[in-house]
Amino acid sequence: MIPIYEQGTGRGIGHSLKSFMTRFELLCQEHLCDGRASAFAFVFYDFDDEELRHLLRDQGVFTKLDRLSGVNLSLFYLHAGRRRTVERFNAEFLDRLGVDGGTRLPCVVFFRVKEDKIEDVTVAELENANLIHGFRELYGVVESYIKDDLREQTSGPKYMRILKSGVRFVGIESFRILLRSALDSVIP
Repeated sequence: MIPIYEQGTGRGIGHSLKSFMTRFELLCQEHLCDGRASAFAFVFYDFDDEELRHLLRDQGVFTKLDRLSGVNLSLFYLHAGRRRTVERFNAEFLDRLGVDGGTRLPCVVFFRVKEDKIEDVTVAELENANLIHGFRELYGVVESYIKDDLREQTSGPKYMRILKSGVRFVGIESFRILLRSALDSVIP
């Protein structure tokens, strides 16, 4: 798991929002070339969803999801304290990944990067944000994707809904430029 911090760089793991924005393309390429990941994902949540925010901040949850994702998946999430930052980040990334506005939060958006293009975008909407069931559900979604099950399904377990994005390819350079302009408005 790789946190993206609204301010600062955290405790040695993760990126500041500004550095992530400017290095997104390079980070994906580095992770692929170094064998650190073969796919990528973002956890999106509503700022008012205190339980999920608490869940993502929990060190035990972080460790278990980090171990699960291993070299298969780079799992990003925004660790922010301001509503506007979270809302803008969600809106811009969901739009740029081709995820429609009807997607409910929380959700996990998985994608692959091939030949400098973002493709194979898959969205898993989460139903449970509470601490006990929310962790199991989040863990199960990530585990299913890693096992290659989720990408082939059109419906998932009863607690989640699988959506396939209509956008197949988005150039990473275009994504980065659009993201930079969007995040410039939220970064002081």
